[in-house]
Amino acid sequence: MVSTCPPRDIRRVMRLIVLAVGLPVMAWAQLVPATLGEPPVVEVDPIRCWWRTSTGAVRTGARFSLDLTCAVLENDAVRVVPDESRLGGNVIQMAPFEVVDSAHPSDLYSGQRRFFQYHYSLRIISPDAIGKDVRIPDLAIQYRVNSRLAGNAALQGRDLLYLLPPQSIRVLSMVPADAADVRDASGAPFSGVESLAFRARALEIFALTLVALGSLMVLLTLVRLARGTRRARPVGERVMRGRRLVRLAADELSAVQRETERLGWDAVRIERALAATRVAAAIAIGRRVSQSAADSNAEPGEGRLVAHGARGRRRTSWVSSSVTAEDVARENARSGSSGDPATRQTLEHLQGALATFGRVQYGQDPVVDRRDLDAALADASEAARRLRAQHTWLKDYFLRSSAGATEPQSQT
Repeated sequence: MVSTCPPRDIRRVMRLIVLAVGLPVMAWAQLVPATLGEPPVVEVDPIRCWWRTSTGAVRTGARFSLDLTCAVLENDAVRVVPDESRLGGNVIQMAPFEVVDSAHPSDLYSGQRRFFQYHYSLRIISPDAIGKDVRIPDLAIQYRVNSRLAGNAALQGRDLLYLLPPQSIRVLSMVPADAADVRDASGAPFSGVESLAFRARALEIFALTLVALGSLMVLLTLVRLARGTRRARPVGERVMRGRRLVRLAADELSAVQRETERLGWDAVRIERALAATRVAAAIAIGRRVSQSAADSNAEPGEGRLVAHGARGRRRTSWVSSSVTAEDVARENARSGSSGDPATRQTLEHLQGALATFGRVQYGQDPVVDRRDLDAALADASEAARRLRAQHTWLKDYFLRSSAGATEPQSQT
């Protein structure tokens, strides 16, 4: 017995076979491009910008920050070039907001994007904006999409326009509702005005006092100069200050040192070294130095130095001093350990040199030790150089009354 299927069952079986075979074939056909290495197509925005505010609501006159940030596409094939010439703080239009300050940080790069940002400090002063949402002005940024072709060729795109999304700021009030103006009035009471006036008068009096003291000091200086130039002196007397006297003693000691290196010591050079050392010691301990007129052809000797005039404008003078080693020792002992160590060392060198030269000059021993004389001359020269460095013209002028070396004492 042979069984047969009805036609309806045969059609149902055929549909099942078609579905079972056709669905895998269609899925394989969609996966073929991916398996063959074709890159997927992904759409990206060439430029994207957004606003960011430091607050959602601001009071009238208060500052707030507004940042504009943009991300543009930059890779080996495409470069987006935006027009940033209208984004600077001095050119951008933000009415009714006022641009108080602006900044442009350095650009950042991340992947295929370049990020640039502009920072604005804004405020709004308008009675009509109180209690409202004020919209930041719409900003449109022009840009071009440049493409790179084979062989380093570039294709410049046409000008495009990007419109930023809208942004609003809520404006609040800092003053009562019935205030006539949003700006604060001057808060200076009468007591504040009086205080400022008193301070101004006090400063004026202080300034006038300083001017008077300055004028008095200038007057005293001029009087001192006039008295110094018009002081009556005997005819032919030459008065030198400590600075020039120390220089004279140092130059004389240097000359004696040069001569002794070539010719050795004799009575004349010992006498000259002793006279120069006495003058330097007198300056060091504040004693008077005797000065008197001399002939133009005078020579050092008899315990005196000769100070010749400079370029014929000054007269020749005898310069001498009677300071001894005991005088220097007493002055050094009087200052004690509280004195300046450099000053004490200078006095010790002068004391030793005076003792050596005096012993050879006035002693009974005919034997002269050249090494002792050379050492004494070196100590005296070093002390004279130190005194010369310490005595400036300014110090001599203001301390003339206390420095005995600057007071004249005639010598016959």
